[in-house]
Amino acid sequence: MRIYVSKDGNGEYTKVADALNNAKDGDTIVIKSGTYEERLYIDTPNLTMIGEGDVILTYFTAAEQKVEGSEEYMNYLIEKSKGGYECEITSETEVYNTFTSSAVTILEAADNFRAENITFENSWNRADESRKVTQALAVCCGANASFENCTFLGKQDTLYVRGKVKQHFYKCFIEGTVDFIFGDATALFEDCRINCVRDKSYISAASTDKDTEFGFVFLNCDITAEGMENIYLGRPWRAEYPNVKSHTAFINCIYDFDGNSEGWLRWHAPEGRERERIRYEEFGNTRRNGEPVDVSGRIEWSYQLDAEAAKEYTRENILK
Repeated sequence: MRIYVSKDGNGEYTKVADALNNAKDGDTIVIKSGTYEERLYIDTPNLTMIGEGDVILTYFTAAEQKVEGSEEYMNYLIEKSKGGYECEITSETEVYNTFTSSAVTILEAADNFRAENITFENSWNRADESRKVTQALAVCCGANASFENCTFLGKQDTLYVRGKVKQHFYKCFIEGTVDFIFGDATALFEDCRINCVRDKSYISAASTDKDTEFGFVFLNCDITAEGMENIYLGRPWRAEYPNVKSHTAFINCIYDFDGNSEGWLRWHAPEGRERERIRYEEFGNTRRNGEPVDVSGRIEWSYQLDAEAAKEYTRENILK
């Protein structure tokens, strides 16, 4: 069944949250043009959300900070935290952190979620540049999911992909600063644009399980950082834990920026044991003019794949 949301009242609902509360397994929510300032939780399986025109789902008070909240809302978040999201909540205040600050949360129950032509934004720092840059997620996705022609806007920790699931981002735009794509899911970013908006940015922070074949794969992506320097491709999140072997690969991408020559940062991985905890790979990446990326200064524990190894990086293999 199709459910329509429109700010002008021409749909069944004027709020996306109301449509989500009434959606059933397999429904499609069609959202008409507009900016919807709502904090959303999605837990319906096989749900599709399609934007018609310019659709922005945004929230601007969720960040790593304490804010006042109603008792009803606190109880709601307590129930959500039982699903595995790490929250620190009291009866008087909500404490936002990396795990509770997302504008849109897609829970594990929303298996096979799909979104198309939607902008997801956490505007905590985007709306007010004077605010401290801190964790403020646009999306936290813990389900098998696919996104097509979607935009993800934030600063630190824009997109959190979590759990033993597989997610596909196709022709999407993702923007941020510090660790702005992070988590332990298998995530394929195909034909996407990845944009850094601060000097010394870290594009990725994977915490891939050591038994998971693929972590983050950037395939045929356009990586940009206009006027920015000292950009790192990634650093390993939680690499101090023995079950983590962070995996990130950039395959046949365009690097339109002057990155740090080492490419990657060790962060919390035990010194001397980087290859036990980290799998960082590149192949076939070029500059905008077609020249191969200079990888002569790469950190010694990262990998440059050969053509045979790079053949494994297909959509079919990664998402199987």
